Amino acid sequence: MAKAASPGNAAAGQIVLVLQGGGALGSYQAGVYQALCEAGIEPDWIIGTSIGAINAALIAGNTPENRLARLREFWKRMEQNPGWSFPN
Repeated sequence: MAKAASPGNAAAGQIVLVLQGGGALGSYQAGVYQALCEAGIEPDWIIGTSIGAINAALIAGNTPENRLARLREFWKRMEQNPGWSFPN
C-alpha cells in the first residue's frame, strides 16, 4: 500500500507525475502517461486533483501491465457517454 504523500517523502531522483484538474484535459493526461510508458519511464509517485485524481487512481490502482488498458477503457466510456447533454 502506498504511503501518504508529505513533503520530504520522495527521494532525490524519483519521478513524480502530477496531474491537474480540467475535465476533458484528463484525456491528454492518459496520452502523456502512455508516452512515458513507451519511453520506459514509470513514475515513482502519482498525484492529481479533480480529473487528474481519477487518472492517478486508475494508474496507481492497477497493475503496471493493466494501467494503460484501464485508462483507455475509462476514456472510451467518457467519449461514448459523457454523462451530460445540452437541453434541446
